[in-house]
Amino acid sequence: MKKNKGFTLLEILSVMVLLSLIAILAFPTVDKYISETKEKMYEQQVNNIILMAKSWASENKVLLPKEEGEEITITLGMLMDEGYVEQTIKNPITKKPFLRSSEILIRKVSEIYEYEFFPQE
Repeated sequence: MKKNKGFTLLEILSVMVLLSLIAILAFPTVDKYISETKEKMYEQQVNNIILMAKSWASENKVLLPKEEGEEITITLGMLMDEGYVEQTIKNPITKKPFLRSSEILIRKVSEIYEYEFFPQE
């Protein structure tokens, strides 16, 4: 008598159902992890842009606000033109580059400066 070495249709279907259930249960967790990672990468990009603006500010102190509450705005394009940013910076969430017209607001508060980034896409 010859033995069958293959799988039965029922065994194959059972494995497919189990794998489908695992995928259905795992997808929301994986999707959430990807979203959180993109948000962290976005925050890191914004922090890098602010660091570049701080570097610009340290070399252009005469242009910074003198009085408390005063503010100036520089653009990402200015940072690119002056060599503080070497390449196009992409938004990790949308995968589109931040436009050169994206603004960095520099405001004097007490004896320090606050920096705020306003992206344009």
